[in-house]
Amino acid sequence: MCDLRWLIRRLTPRRLRNQMIMMAILMVIVPTISIGYIVETEGRSAVLSEKEKKLSAVVHLLNDALGDRFSDYDNLPREERIRALNAELSPITERITRAFPGVGAGYYNKALDAIITYAPSAFYQGNVGITIAADHPGRDVMGSNNPVVYSGRQVRGDILNSMIPIERQGEVIGYIWANELTEDIRQQAWKMDVRIMAVLAAGLISSLLLIVLFSRRLSANIDIITDGLSTLAQKTPTRLPDLPGELGQISRSVNALAQTLRETKTLNDLIIENAADGVIAIDRQGDVTTMNPAAEQITGYKLHELVGQSYAKLFANTQFYSPVLDTLEYGTEHVAQEVSFPGRERTLEISVTTSRIHNAHGELIGALVIFSDLTARKETQRRLAQTERLATLGELMAGVAHEVRNPLTAIRGYVQIIRQQTSLPEHQEYLSVVLNEIDSINKVIQQLLDFSRPRQSQWQQVRLNALIEETLILVQTSGIQARIAFTTEFDVSLPAIVADRELLKQVILNILINAVQAIGARGEIRIRTWQYTASQQAVMIEDNGCGIDTALQKKIFDPFFTTKASGTGLGLALSQRIINAHQGDIHVASMPGCGATFTLILPINPQGNPSE
Repeated sequence: MCDLRWLIRRLTPRRLRNQMIMMAILMVIVPTISIGYIVETEGRSAVLSEKEKKLSAVVHLLNDALGDRFSDYDNLPREERIRALNAELSPITERITRAFPGVGAGYYNKALDAIITYAPSAFYQGNVGITIAADHPGRDVMGSNNPVVYSGRQVRGDILNSMIPIERQGEVIGYIWANELTEDIRQQAWKMDVRIMAVLAAGLISSLLLIVLFSRRLSANIDIITDGLSTLAQKTPTRLPDLPGELGQISRSVNALAQTLRETKTLNDLIIENAADGVIAIDRQGDVTTMNPAAEQITGYKLHELVGQSYAKLFANTQFYSPVLDTLEYGTEHVAQEVSFPGRERTLEISVTTSRIHNAHGELIGALVIFSDLTARKETQRRLAQTERLATLGELMAGVAHEVRNPLTAIRGYVQIIRQQTSLPEHQEYLSVVLNEIDSINKVIQQLLDFSRPRQSQWQQVRLNALIEETLILVQTSGIQARIAFTTEFDVSLPAIVADRELLKQVILNILINAVQAIGARGEIRIRTWQYTASQQAVMIEDNGCGIDTALQKKIFDPFFTTKASGTGLGLALSQRIINAHQGDIHVASMPGCGATFTLILPINPQGNPSE
């Protein structure tokens, strides 16, 4: 029911002139079509009635002309008698059917159980002597001694057939028929329909022309008012001209009302327009009625794009559950609820408060949402918490590394002494394994120390394109080049940025090594640089390897988290720490089986760097 009302509302013209035209058209079309339908139906009935009367006249003419001739030649065998009766009666049926073009007629002899004549003989002479089927209507005519009009498929085809019994001395001795092809009847009815439709079309076109002509004259003054109304909301609106009659009263009242509204703009409107928080209002149908400039700035949508549109359409392809729509539908009011809002260009973290809107009579007319942007605050809190965790972890790792490295140094020294004092090959092999494992532990300890106490940054002018090319030389060994294709898309116009060259090289090298390890047999790694914003540059490293599971993407930057059997889980954590120290950001996008994309966002000139 609601869908029907919505469809009617959408199809109904908004302008009065168009409404007048539609109403007049409906008032003309509905009666005209009704009359045309009645005329067409009655016309078809009249055609059928006329056809039945004509066929009835033919069979009665044939009956009168037959006389007692069916009793002739009763001494002849059946086949010879049929030929003799056909020779005698064919001129009669031929003469009568010639007077009625399109009509087929003939005699049927009950005793001989055969068609005696079928005119016009030029078409139907081959049917003479045929016995009709057991379910043929002619048998009902002879059995009931009543005339029958039948429409359907018979010997001649699809026909309208009029049949009467041949009764002599109180005995039915056969029947007479006259028929006409149904297709001929349809053609005649169709010609009649065409004439009726032509007359109706001419009448409708004439009526429509008259309606349009008179509606223009009647709506001329209304157009003046509607054109003037469109300027009332402007800062310098045009006054409506004085018009005669009731329309003049309307124009003067509208002018007075517009002047009053301009002079009495409410304080609430000014407060909402200048509020720092976003405000969006929707009506009972969920369509947006207003939004303030702060809401436009936060969401990225403009007022003229959303007003009159369904608010729910903004989230049609997302999993977002709107608090204000929940308030409108169920009355649940939300206070300072934090949600992830799908803005136009990015997902926002916002705090929302919702409430229903009622008019002066307490009737529900819509809902209101007031919200503030928490995205920057949330990001700052996230980075601060991460920094605190890393600092605490760094202190712990520095202590552990110190306590472990000293015993390892002593162990390594004694193992080397033992290795020098023994000559057994198996002892040499075992001691080499011990030394290698001690070196591996020392390498992990050095990574922990680098992570806990990163070296002092050495700021300098760095060109990202050249730095990436140097890093690629370290990665592109002969074995890797044989199975992995490296493609670069560098923006040659990029200026140099202020950064720590060696630390950035370490970040890019870590990501490239991870990309190489993610590719199984063969694959591709694509590297791209571009100007991200006026003050930032971007580096994208994309591979088509195994990808990263969605559930793991939030953990890959956590220290000691790794999916590799021999990994330490410090590479990406240290990379993120380096990028954060450059006041940049690192993003990852991946789908399992579809590769991964790492994007580095770096400022051209970080704030507070020593080179300034």
